[in-house]
Amino acid sequence: MNNRQLESFLAIVQLGSFAAAAERLHVTQSTVSARIQELEDDLGISLFDRSQRQVHLTNKGRQLVAYAEQVTHIFREIKEQLGSDTAIGGIVRIGVAELVALTWLPSFTRAVSKKFPNVILEFEVGLNPALLAGVKKGDFDIAIIAGPSTDTTFVARPLGTVLFSWMCSPDLYPTNELMTARDLRRWPIVYQGTDSYTTEATNTWLGIRASKKHLGTSCNSLAAVKSLTVAGVGVSLLPHGIFEDAVHRKELIPIRTEPAGLEMPFTAVFTKQTSSRLVEDIVDLCEQSSTFS
Repeated sequence: MNNRQLESFLAIVQLGSFAAAAERLHVTQSTVSARIQELEDDLGISLFDRSQRQVHLTNKGRQLVAYAEQVTHIFREIKEQLGSDTAIGGIVRIGVAELVALTWLPSFTRAVSKKFPNVILEFEVGLNPALLAGVKKGDFDIAIIAGPSTDTTFVARPLGTVLFSWMCSPDLYPTNELMTARDLRRWPIVYQGTDSYTTEATNTWLGIRASKKHLGTSCNSLAAVKSLTVAGVGVSLLPHGIFEDAVHRKELIPIRTEPAGLEMPFTAVFTKQTSSRLVEDIVDLCEQSSTFS
């Protein structure tokens, strides 16, 4: 019995299939199957019920889960506590909000590569629901999300805030008059996704109930939201700093509003179960690399 066998076992349990476990571990499915067969041979038991198409643990398999988690955690701790930073290797999967990808993700990646040259980072850009679900399922080790975390199962570390301002095409807003939420509700809104934190914050600012549909359109890409806004499709809450060039080119203009725009917080989250020195060190580097105020 060895650590790789136990890691493969836990990956199957978490992801629900041998194929998904192989993809996460960056090995072939036959390698995962061989590791499980060797583990079963060493223990003299069956870990999975192979009479069914879907993966189901046997009673002995269910009992092994807690032990496997403890052993793999100890292996990870030994490597992290006793090994040098340059000796620490492996893959760290991070779910990332798009605004982070458009701003300080490159400098963060360089900082991790410098401190942990043998660590491979895998990023996936998405909206909060997918990012948080990915952390819970074990698809991500860390997620960098828009907004705060209210889920007590996560360890949350604040990464600063970003000013979002109402913007639109100059053709939609020629008067420069002061606008209230009631005024803006007369216009179509361009949302970033239908169930994102940004959309929730937008509707809260506008005084629109979550259950009520507002005239407008949505797209899960922040860059596309900006393009749709430039095209005059509607008005949107956009990060002022990142699209400052578009404002200077007169493609977008900030709308004078009362109240003003909003400060959007960003947060790094991970689970207590997957917490390790490496994960916490990488979140430290997130905090150091963040350009958010």
